[in-house]
Amino acid sequence: MEGGYITKEGEVYHIGLRFLNHGEYARSRKKAYSLAKNTVSDISNETDEEVEFVVENDNRGILVYELFHPDSQFPSKEGHMSGSPSSAGIYYYLHCVATGKAILADYSDDRVNEVLDKWGLPEQTEQTITERDELFEELDRIRSNGIAFADEEYVDGLREVGRSVKGPDGKVLGAIAIIGPKYRFTDERFYRGLPEILDKHVDILEEQIHETYLDDYR
Repeated sequence: MEGGYITKEGEVYHIGLRFLNHGEYARSRKKAYSLAKNTVSDISNETDEEVEFVVENDNRGILVYELFHPDSQFPSKEGHMSGSPSSAGIYYYLHCVATGKAILADYSDDRVNEVLDKWGLPEQTEQTITERDELFEELDRIRSNGIAFADEEYVDGLREVGRSVKGPDGKVLGAIAIIGPKYRFTDERFYRGLPEILDKHVDILEEQIHETYLDDYR
């Protein structure tokens, strides 16, 4: 169709490839997002695990970058939802993934309630938090130690360790998570080893974002 936004195959209409250009522009227009892409790669190389960078959009999380280590044998959690070779653009409910909980923990309680009023607390697995009081208790724990955990809360058998990424103004830009199967994410690695790696890389990322911000306004 004219403009390239819609294409017709037989009697069926599909989204056109013109949207690809707009999506890539949206993903790359902020320097912080490009820096986060490099951090995703660095963490994946160090851990040999899936790593994601997610930002909040429309009170949900949208996957901006995702990387699998070449040796990883565990399929993406989105394999349960999509046959697409790339999961970029997939939306998550914030309450059931580590990136989402890390983002929510940086919001005020009023802001969190706005999110929950719109989307609720849908149950993804038997481990998903589905009560507001329980979620707020979880967010208080994340605020205390800076790390978010999701233990089989989105997909059975999958564990996630996440941390928010903040800009120079202290506001959350998004979050990064390391994701993998429970049999590889033993308690020692899940609660100690991976959070240390995540902290190290996100600290560096936030320093880079701060320097980029200063360069832009010198």
